Amino acid sequence: MGFPFIVDGDFEEGNVTDSNWDSETDTVNQLDFAHYKTLAGLPWPTAAPFKGAYALRATLAGGTADAFVTEGDINIAAAATNHIRFYIWLSPTFTGTADDTINIFEGIATATTEFTFGLRVVAATNVVNFGIGETAPTSFTAQEIERGVWYCVELAVTVDNAGANDGTIDLYLTKEGEPSSVTVAAAQVGTLDQGAITSGTLGIQGHLATTTGTILFDQFVHDDARVYPITRRYDDTILMTKTGHAFVGRGVIDNITLMSGAGTDCVATVYDTNTANTLDATNTVAELKNTANNELVDPAGMPVDLVRGAYVVLSGTTPRARVKLKNVVGFGSPAAVRNA
Repeated sequence: MGFPFIVDGDFEEGNVTDSNWDSETDTVNQLDFAHYKTLAGLPWPTAAPFKGAYALRATLAGGTADAFVTEGDINIAAAATNHIRFYIWLSPTFTGTADDTINIFEGIATATTEFTFGLRVVAATNVVNFGIGETAPTSFTAQEIERGVWYCVELAVTVDNAGANDGTIDLYLTKEGEPSSVTVAAAQVGTLDQGAITSGTLGIQGHLATTTGTILFDQFVHDDARVYPITRRYDDTILMTKTGHAFVGRGVIDNITLMSGAGTDCVATVYDTNTANTLDATNTVAELKNTANNELVDPAGMPVDLVRGAYVVLSGTTPRARVKLKNVVGFGSPAAVRNA
């Protein structure tokens, strides 16, 4: 895993542009940045963000309109290999009354889809499989996808070398709680005719009106090295690579360390909020700044109690923060988060 990532695009700011995505296409309101309290109103006990306070939610309710977010920094040159990592969750009610294949992630060369990750639902059996392909998924996992469970999706993409038709896609799939996959779950090798990738989209495209249910997305990363799944979803020490919620609800930050990059402009600010609200300065509970390149900065006055949640804002030249937690109520399980 390398750092900084090319794109670090989770949804913790609760809107599209602050979450490192350029734009949203959604003509019939199928997408939203769902807060954990909103997800807690759903009847499924695992409906909670994989991390933090927000997840991107796509709701298929009988229409066919595409709905997705777009990022223009997802760039992969000809003959280069890059990696995409994100988490996906399907509601227990996700189903289709006709066979359907949906594009979930698309790598775009200007206006042409050059590689995809998606899913298919088989009406006769109600089985869902994930798959990959060029313009649409054609190579699918033998593994049946469980509803109500988070999966880590990793795409290893080598773009065609300028007309050699040798582009490849490999899919690694890791179910939450299982060891990181070392086996390719689905592959397309040796025949892809592609252009260089200039952007990417995440959402739902090409679905039928007969497919219904909810999809959640979280923890999106694009990089030039494999990123791998998150080893421990709930850990008392968290490495934060961008602005986001370390936890939601009441809890204690035992300590926070600013891991500054190659500059003297790094700042880590902690707010007592679960909604990414930085407007009220009285919610500030800690602030760290570096004065030297690659400096590790620890605060005075720790530990600190928080009531609503811990929102850590990172700015400057490639900062990271390591946050040590204790006595966090909304932590340890989806049920704890939903009740925070």
